[in-house]
Amino acid sequence: MKIFAIELSSRFGSIAVLEDGKVIREMSWEENFKNRQQLFDSMKELESDWDSIDLFAVGRGPGAFSGMRIGFTVINALAAPLKKPVYALNSGAALAAQIGAEKTAVVGDARRNKVWAGIFCGSEMEKEFELMEFDKLAGFIPADALAVSPDQDRLTELLVDFQGLEKPVYPTAGKLGELVFQRLENGIESEPFEPLYMHPPVFIAPRFPA
Repeated sequence: MKIFAIELSSRFGSIAVLEDGKVIREMSWEENFKNRQQLFDSMKELESDWDSIDLFAVGRGPGAFSGMRIGFTVINALAAPLKKPVYALNSGAALAAQIGAEKTAVVGDARRNKVWAGIFCGSEMEKEFELMEFDKLAGFIPADALAVSPDQDRLTELLVDFQGLEKPVYPTAGKLGELVFQRLENGIESEPFEPLYMHPPVFIAPRFPA
């Protein structure tokens, strides 16, 4: 089975092609949030035969709002012509798998004086992602969990009291693809095929009457 995976939930984007669960090509870059040209340049450089891809996978976050939206849009566009299957998996699972700890707390900056966090046993989610105030984090993270974050540079003071890494870590498309392949082998279905947004939608009333 050949899988194309895309991961855009953090400041470092990546794409990967896997064959039978092994990464055969992977590319990553630091995001330029003014545009997403790096993604399309990398896809062009990958020179993949899209018709040969059996399944398209995408990281669903939590994380960068625009990155997740673009990831889903691109995956849909690539899969649609030949009606290829698609698969979504939360990006925290890929990050936890990269760390390789027995128990991992994946934490992110949700802005507006809040964080999101989820707990993993290996790469399997033990406690679902939650949006919370800073002072609730201590009661959420178990004492035996390693706390890691793609936003470590912004959350250093908040995470200093937890055992963890001193630098940011980012989920990768390669690890995401490996997990998707393993889940398919074990008959585990895709998570909901939609970005994992932590903040509820905000409705802004129109400035002028219709």
